Amino acid sequence: MKHARTGGPDIAFRLGRRVVSAVADDMSTMQRVGAGVAAALVAVTPFGAWSKVEAQADPVVAGTAIEVGPFDVTVVRVVKTGDLGYLTPAPGNHMLAVVADVTNTGDDPQYSSTLGSAIPAPKGVGVVPQEPLAGLDTELDTGTDDGAEPDAEPSASASAEPGEEDAEEPELPSATIVNVADATSIRIFNPGVTYQVALIWEQSGEFTGDEIPVEVVGLDWIDESRLTLDNGYWLPGEVAFQGDLPLKDNTDRTGDGQGQQ
Repeated sequence: MKHARTGGPDIAFRLGRRVVSAVADDMSTMQRVGAGVAAALVAVTPFGAWSKVEAQADPVVAGTAIEVGPFDVTVVRVVKTGDLGYLTPAPGNHMLAVVADVTNTGDDPQYSSTLGSAIPAPKGVGVVPQEPLAGLDTELDTGTDDGAEPDAEPSASASAEPGEEDAEEPELPSATIVNVADATSIRIFNPGVTYQVALIWEQSGEFTGDEIPVEVVGLDWIDESRLTLDNGYWLPGEVAFQGDLPLKDNTDRTGDGQGQQ
């Protein structure tokens, strides 16, 4: 996923409008509530529903709020678009966005990474895997980086049965989280404020499905950690909510020529 360059306030303004246009719904209404809300955000008429739910998980239903750790989260819609401001997909790919209204119901500010850990990348729908660290594969293949002969003993990967490595699913990246109101990256959720955000990943253009499986992981509060020196944090647990939501195609709104005719 590449990052498009911006060239000043005017371009930034146009890119901001592009983000809002790409992830917002045609039938939006202004209906935001919540103490301390600085400005009204775009809300939507709920649509879509889950079609199948894992036995251990409650359903994710578009327009219905769920409690996730310090947040109330309402998934609004799932959209595929072209480039979103500084987020530019590789040729042939597009961006996948899960749009949600999020309220920090606690008394303390919360990092956006906490929300990101609760809503992982959808699986099995062509989300582009996380790139490995540069140079790591080369060193692992040769067994050395100084020109010496590699170890005589075969590595674990070399001794694996054919197809064993292929069975491992690639690691998917965390979402880039953008505030829909002003198309900027969001780092902190302030207490009592409702934000409409888009959690964004790059998705392969080979995916042609019309539904996206959205999972929401439960968050457990840890007062004291026995494994690390960190205390007082939210720890991701098991999948608590799951649902297949309809995928809306908004690629024609980004002006990249990849939209439906």
